Formats: sequence, structure tokens, C-alpha cells
Amino acid sequence: MSDDTRRKILEAANAVFAERGYRASLDEIARRAGVAKQTVYHYFPSKDELFARAVETMGEGILVALYPLEGETLAATLTRFARTYRERVLAEPCIALHRLLVAEAPRFPELARTVYEAGVGETVRHLAALLGRAMDEGQLRRDDPHFAAELLLSMLTGAERTRRLYEAQRPGSNASAAQTAAHIVSLFLRAYHPEEPIKSAVSPSSPRSTTP
Repeated sequence: MSDDTRRKILEAANAVFAERGYRASLDEIARRAGVAKQTVYHYFPSKDELFARAVETMGEGILVALYPLEGETLAATLTRFARTYRERVLAEPCIALHRLLVAEAPRFPELARTVYEAGVGETVRHLAALLGRAMDEGQLRRDDPHFAAELLLSMLTGAERTRRLYEAQRPGSNASAAQTAAHIVSLFLRAYHPEEPIKSAVSPSSPRSTTP
């Protein structure tokens, strides 16, 4: 058995699950991977485990992009991450997987939670840690890093993923995608600039006059 065999099984599982949903058979996955069904069980003891791991592979590379390169600025790190995140999350395989998870979550809530924690949840935690360090160093204004992480991820997908889910928008060029990612990060950093705290929309009450 080899890592190459495991990779082939996961690639086949991604394709078959995206096409047929969780009801896809392990026989079909084994056939696509070019292995025996017993080989699939050798690597993945259960269908749930194979499904969860297949989903996790969709996010591989995203977390790696969160590790700053030597001498890299915060803006450069976030922009590199933003490009990678959008490329993965807005790609057709991930859109198909998102539809699948939404459809199957009511029937398999535990599995859905496991997949979420291993994918989006883990990304939020790592991004929050990066933003928290930046806040401690004074590069960003002090705020809840977890909320900031979720806000940035929402900005990176937003209405565009909804349009993709409804087939109302097709992927654009790589150049426009890179520009969009950079623009979103620029807006996010402007909102969290340490010298420009966001003021509450509710004005403080004016002091009452003590003059009769």
C-alpha cells in the first residue's frame, strides 16, 4: 500500500461524493480509484471517515498560506491567504461539495459538524491566532480576533459564493480574482487600522443641564 493509492482513493471519493452525494457507494469509489473495495477499507475503516477526510482535502493548502514567509508583511500574508482561500472555496469542486453538505447536514448532523470543524472551523482558529498576534503587536487595532477572522472569511466569499451556488456567476479570470482578493484585504486592514478605531453608530447621551 502506498501514499499514492490513498491519494487516488481520496480523489475518487471527492468526485463521486460531489456527483452522487453521501449515498454514493464505496464500490463506485473503489472502481474510480482503480482499487479493490477492501483496499478502501484498509485506509478508511468507515464511509463516514472517508467522507470527512475527502472533504478535508478540499481545504489543504489554505492553512499553509496562513504561515508568514520570512520578511513578509501582514498585508502580504493576508493577501496570499485570501487568494488561496478564494481559489479553493469558490472553485467548482468546492461549490459542489458545499451543496452536498447543506443537503446532507440534517440527516448526518454529527458528520456535518465534524467536517465543519476540520475545515472552516480550523481555518477560523488559525486565522484568529494570526490576527490576534497582529493586534498584540499593534499592527491592527484591538478587537475580538475570532470575530475579525470570521468577518474576513465572510468578506472573501460573501455574495459571490451565493451566486456560484445558484449558477448565476461563473469563475472569472485569474487576474480579476487576484485583484478582488487584494481589494478585500485592503478594506479589511483599513477597518482594523490601529489609528482609526470604528466608532459606535449610537451617539452617547448628552449630559443633562443642571440649570433650572
